Amino acid sequence: MELRKEIARVAFTLIRNNSSVGLGDGSTILFLAEYIIEAIRKELTLQLFTSSVQTQNFLEKKGISVKDFSTINNLDQYFDGCDQVDRQLNAFKSGSGIHTTEKLLASMADKFFLLADDSKFVTRLENKFPLVLEVLPPATAYILDEIKYVFPGILATLRMSENNIPASTRYGNWLVDCKFSRLPALKMLHTHCKSIPGVVETSLFYKMASGAFIGGRREVRRFERNNNRVNLIKKYPVSIE
Repeated sequence: MELRKEIARVAFTLIRNNSSVGLGDGSTILFLAEYIIEAIRKELTLQLFTSSVQTQNFLEKKGISVKDFSTINNLDQYFDGCDQVDRQLNAFKSGSGIHTTEKLLASMADKFFLLADDSKFVTRLENKFPLVLEVLPPATAYILDEIKYVFPGILATLRMSENNIPASTRYGNWLVDCKFSRLPALKMLHTHCKSIPGVVETSLFYKMASGAFIGGRREVRRFERNNNRVNLIKKYPVSIE
């Protein structure tokens, strides 16, 4: 069985009847959505929300209703994938550029879980992925100048679409990709970037996740944050061909 599907299967065991659940983006989350769809057809009752247009389309094509998250202020659980996650459960979610919506749902949730395989689980976050800033379009030139001043040597570029126009988020904002020769300390990176006027959000999820499911060939490990310490809670045996 595919590893991502096994990670999703284990994560699904935490979902309870009559709860509110948010789903993020990515292939592992689509596997989790499949388990949810099957359970709903067997009379599981859930209120479902998602930060991802892809996930919403997938659910709705299967006849599953997705609710508008602007009507709520709390979720029981939120599940999402990531590009990379460290052992303190800090994560980069840079690829899709929907991190503002993802952070909104993650912040609403009583429990926010990351789903990833061993290749994405690192001792500390690396500069393999860019830090992405969602920015107000009129502030872009100022932000590019400011970010280069705060972090000398950074390569900061406006993300462009295939039509050679700025890539736009669902809120009409633009995306700036920031690449470092060496990643700064995460707390400083988080604090400085969030403090720049015109920056809406960043793709660094700093101390946000309450837990994670990390999958390997023989087991899926469940980690949880307690009193700001991350501990291994449980190992679930799996067999990946």
